[in-house]
Amino acid sequence: MDGASRTLLHQASLFNTIFTTMPSGERSMKRPTESAHHPLAMQRRDVLLGAAAALFLSSREAGAQPGSPRNAPVDLMLSGGAAMPVPADPSLGKGKDRALVLGGGGEYFIAWLIGFAHGLGAAGVPYQLADMIVDSSAGAVVGCALAADHLGLLRGDMEFFGAFPRLLTSLVPTGASNPSQIRAREICEATHDASIASIQSIGRGAMAARNPSVIELQLMIDVLSLDRSWPNAKLYVTTTDCYTGERLVLSQSSQIPISHAACASVSLPGVFGPTWIGDRLCMDGAMSGTSTHVDLVAGAKRALVVALTNVGQCFSHIPNDIEQELKNVEAAGTKTLLIAADPGKVHLLSPAEIEPALKAGHDRAVSEADRIKAFWV
Repeated sequence: MDGASRTLLHQASLFNTIFTTMPSGERSMKRPTESAHHPLAMQRRDVLLGAAAALFLSSREAGAQPGSPRNAPVDLMLSGGAAMPVPADPSLGKGKDRALVLGGGGEYFIAWLIGFAHGLGAAGVPYQLADMIVDSSAGAVVGCALAADHLGLLRGDMEFFGAFPRLLTSLVPTGASNPSQIRAREICEATHDASIASIQSIGRGAMAARNPSVIELQLMIDVLSLDRSWPNAKLYVTTTDCYTGERLVLSQSSQIPISHAACASVSLPGVFGPTWIGDRLCMDGAMSGTSTHVDLVAGAKRALVVALTNVGQCFSHIPNDIEQELKNVEAAGTKTLLIAADPGKVHLLSPAEIEPALKAGHDRAVSEADRIKAFWV
C-alpha cells in the first residue's frame, strides 16, 4: 500500500472514530437497533469516506487556488450555446409540460428544499414528474440529486451533516474571512443594479478573493450523486462568467462533470470558488439579473418555482423582481406557481440551520401539498 492510500485510510478511520466517540445526543439519527448493514449506516460510511477523500486530496492541493480543476482529465469545453442573455431568447421551455425551478439560498435552503421534496413525496405529490429542471446555487445541489433520483441519499447525508456542522464547515468553509474575501462580499453588498458592468465588478472581486478550493465540494457531490456524469437531459444548471458577466446555462450537451457544474453554480463570491468551467472562471448563478432564471422555462405548460423569498435579493443587492419575471413567463403561455420559503432572519450559510430547515421545508410541503398537487398533476 502506497503512502497516499495509507493517508486516505487514516483519514477515514479518523472520521469513523469521531463519529463513534461522539456523545449519543450529537449522533444524527443513531438508534440502538441500527447495525453496520442498515442503509442509513451505509450512507454515513459513504459520507465519511467521501469527506476523508476530499480532505486528503485538498491537502495535496494546499495553496492551490480554484483553477486546479481546470487540469482535470475531462473535456470541459463548452458548447457555443452555453451563454444565454437575460431574458432568454429563445427560451428552453417551449414544448415542455412540467418545469421545476429551484432558486438559491445557502446551506439553509439546500436543507429546506430537501425537506420540502420529501414532504411532497409523503403527501403523494409526484415531484419527479418534471421534464425540465432549472436550478441555481443551492438549488443546483438539490436539482442534481433530484434529476439523478438520489434525493433520499442526499437527505440522509444532510441530516447527518446537521449533527456534524464542523465536518460540513471543513468541506465548505464559511466562517473565517481574509481581507480579499471581505472585499468580495462588500462589492456584492454595494451592487444595486443588474448591469453587465456591475456583475463584472462582482466577478473581479470573486476572482481576486483567496477562497477555499472547490475540490472538496466537487468530491462530495460525486459521493452524493454516485457518478460524475450528467444525470439526464432535463437538468439545466446556471452559473455566471466572472469576467464577461454572462449567464451560462450548463446542460448535458456541455460535456462536463455534474460536480463541476454544481460547484460553479454555488461559487459565492468571497465564500467559495470561483470554479473553472472549460476556459471560463464562474461564480454563483444568483449573481445575475435574475435570481431564479425562471425566464428559461417560458413556453412550458406549467412551472413550479421554489425560491427562498419572493423579493429576489439574497447574497447581493442586485435587484431581481420575481413577480415580474413570473408575469413575463405567463405572458408566454406558462402557468406558474411560486412557493417561497420566507424563513425570516436565519444564517443562510450556517450548518447549525440545517436540521431546523429540513423540518421547515417538510412542514411547508405538508401545508401546500393539495395546492401543488392540483397545479402539478
